[in-house]
Amino acid sequence: MVFALRPAYNGGMKDTANKWFETAISVLTYNRNQRVWSVIVTLFGDLAGTAGDRIAGTTLSSIIEPTGIKPEAQRVALFRLRNDGWLRSEKAGRSSLYSLTDHGLAETAAATPRIYARASAAPDQWRLLVQDTVKMAERQSVEKELTRSGHLVVAPGVFLAPSTAPLSDVDGLVMTGTVDTVPDWLRARTSPPELVQAYADLEQALDRFAGMLDAAPCLSPCEVASLRTVIVHNWRKALLSHPDLPDSFFSEHWRGTACRDKVMGILDRLGRPTLTELDAR
Repeated sequence: MVFALRPAYNGGMKDTANKWFETAISVLTYNRNQRVWSVIVTLFGDLAGTAGDRIAGTTLSSIIEPTGIKPEAQRVALFRLRNDGWLRSEKAGRSSLYSLTDHGLAETAAATPRIYARASAAPDQWRLLVQDTVKMAERQSVEKELTRSGHLVVAPGVFLAPSTAPLSDVDGLVMTGTVDTVPDWLRARTSPPELVQAYADLEQALDRFAGMLDAAPCLSPCEVASLRTVIVHNWRKALLSHPDLPDSFFSEHWRGTACRDKVMGILDRLGRPTLTELDAR
């Protein structure tokens, strides 16, 4: 699919193209409960995740607003992201240019390999960490920290992660080896109903959108960017809500692998517009 600037249309052709795009956005924005700041983080990670990349505020609005996000919500989200050290802004005439800070670049670099990987992780070696449950008064904070670093909570005080996952100094028993059997009770824990449903909803939207692609009009760079942002955000939201585990760790109803294949296939078909193409809209 070519995402060159849309050629001149007569009235009927333009109306048809606009209707196709609006319908596509409607199909992909099935999950209305989105944090605007998180959508903007997704946008930068997909389109401007390298040091030196900058997006003009007007370009940002042209990408974000068609997804149903109001200008005032965008302004609040940008303000928060600047305050939280994710984004920086600079004036360029009457416009503002936004870019990721060093912190934003580091966080983006950490998540990008998993988001765009063509296959889920399948490590040969695993690390089992067992802590003294008597000393787990601070259990929630410990679990939160270890979960962020890629550990799966197997049981109170028991954590599992690929042997390559980062591990700070902890007071616990650490063993490294292979996983021979994944019990059903653990699969049920890694595949709660809300996660299974999130992937099912995503797959349904991807299938509907994929069915529309053959009839797609010539899309502008900003329209492609809007579509990519919504797709990647829905995928990212489901994917990063659980540890990176092989398929054998999930229930038979989990559709994560199917969604990965479909997301990557659709992104390949859409292509990724450059910042130059976006600014020349």
